[in-house]
Amino acid sequence: MPDNQTIFFAKKQHSALPFLLRGATRLVNLFFILGAIAISTAVADQQVARESWWDRTSKAMFVATSHRIRSDLSAKINLTTAEGIDKLWFTIDAGLGQLRPRSRGLQQALLFTSQEDLSETMRSQFAVDPPSDAFAFFSPLGQGIAICTEDVPAPFASRGLIAAIGAEYLRLSCGADLAPALQVGILDFLARRDAKGDAGGIGEAGIAVVRKSVTDGKAISMLDFISMTEEEWKLAVAQDSTGALREQSASVVRFLTQAKTAANASYFLQYLRLVSEGTPNFAAFSVMYGLRDERGWEEFDKQWKAFALKENSSANETLRERMAFLGEGLRQLDNEGALPVNFAALEVELKDRDFVSPTQWRPGFSQIRASEPNTFTPIQPYEKAAGVKPTPSRGKIPQFEFDQPKKGEEKQPPSVLTVDLPNDRSKIVWFKTRPEPEAPWVWDISR
Repeated sequence: MPDNQTIFFAKKQHSALPFLLRGATRLVNLFFILGAIAISTAVADQQVARESWWDRTSKAMFVATSHRIRSDLSAKINLTTAEGIDKLWFTIDAGLGQLRPRSRGLQQALLFTSQEDLSETMRSQFAVDPPSDAFAFFSPLGQGIAICTEDVPAPFASRGLIAAIGAEYLRLSCGADLAPALQVGILDFLARRDAKGDAGGIGEAGIAVVRKSVTDGKAISMLDFISMTEEEWKLAVAQDSTGALREQSASVVRFLTQAKTAANASYFLQYLRLVSEGTPNFAAFSVMYGLRDERGWEEFDKQWKAFALKENSSANETLRERMAFLGEGLRQLDNEGALPVNFAALEVELKDRDFVSPTQWRPGFSQIRASEPNTFTPIQPYEKAAGVKPTPSRGKIPQFEFDQPKKGEEKQPPSVLTVDLPNDRSKIVWFKTRPEPEAPWVWDISR
């Protein structure tokens, strides 16, 4: 295996990772354009009898390098999207060690302007019941990725698309043989990229969940974690109301791919290679990490737990996830006709509702809860493992505030600014992806 493929997870040592980041950032900008396209095409569609999406796009298929694309978007948007999908596909391929796909040929990418069309097409053509975000689909009738950004915030759509391409790649390379818990963690890792191009970080919310799980003795042992079947994993996730299993999965993958220990990343990629070549999951993992008996697994479990308890959070990712929480909270209050007049009132409203956002776990985002300490501040100073508190800042304390609305913005939810946060003026901005007056407002994070 070439040396440059063994350190995909260390940003400074692999040229492919910034390529992935540029592609992902470009796609975020693309989602604004998709919103505008959705508005312009929706008006025209209302004036003619509508065929099914599948029939309307039957003569509009085209081929990119990695996917056969079917779309009802404009030719310009199709080209830009195809370029982004290709960049992400080939960068993930290089970063994960260029695993050998078990099935050959181009994969499908379906691009929609409407969630209704996506849902109808997935059910009628592939017998798949889709979620609301961009996703990968697999069924006896076909497989590929489906993309729609209608009413979906750009950060969710961007990270969802990266995760969808990653899921498709892993499924084609490893089938259903990869440990399901590890696949979830890999997709979370791939999706977490900030706008500056920094390597994936983790916000305080995700770290806090894992720390609590480890400290309370509720974390699943590494032995059980790696050996769980897909059915066992799905059942465990369905019974987990805190998101602890998904956060543990992401934590384990970060542990296995630590940038400062290249051997770990190398072993992990070789484990993926073994699985893709047909070695059973548990045997491949045991061989690569030298886990020959129960004592070895117990020691491996201790190493992960030590990592989980000491891992530091990313201030940028903590801020990003909290702003996503505030954006989703304001969308909920807008739906209820209960928009607050200031930020203090917003905090009260969301705490009264015990609000949790995102409402369902999304790749690359941890759940934020209104009841947790410091949820309504941009940065959370946390206690280190030894119990030593950080030195208090002598400057002004960073905080969130409502921005004053400009002309024409009075009817939309308020924008939220970060205040007194050095070198960061992040702001929640609002737009719509559909022309209907009842269409929901959608947020994005602007700098």
